[in-house]
Amino acid sequence: MATSEEVEVVDPRHPLYGRRYRLISIGKETTTRGACKKLFASVHYRFGLTLLLPLGVTNLERNSLPRAAPTKLSLDALQDLIALAEESGGTCPSNLERSGAVCRKRSGRRSQKISAKSCGR
Repeated sequence: MATSEEVEVVDPRHPLYGRRYRLISIGKETTTRGACKKLFASVHYRFGLTLLLPLGVTNLERNSLPRAAPTKLSLDALQDLIALAEESGGTCPSNLERSGAVCRKRSGRRSQKISAKSCGR
């Protein structure tokens, strides 16, 4: 089905977010095991290349509202982290006496060469 319809990537987590492409077709793609069939939009990319975009990241999905990126921390965990940071009162002081010498002593001699020079190939 050739069409001049444009497809926009609307999922903010997708690397091509916000870009628009000319739709070639919509079809199913099977996985290597053949069990799952997902819907993809086949679109013109550039230089004659074709991309397969999962339908769920495009404006063609039934629920085409942009989805917010999932957070890694719950609200309670984030509040605990902020409280802990406020309690710390800044950076930890360093103690050079307990940390060790500023510079290590140099070795008395150079290491030996083990391998021969390369022939340049």
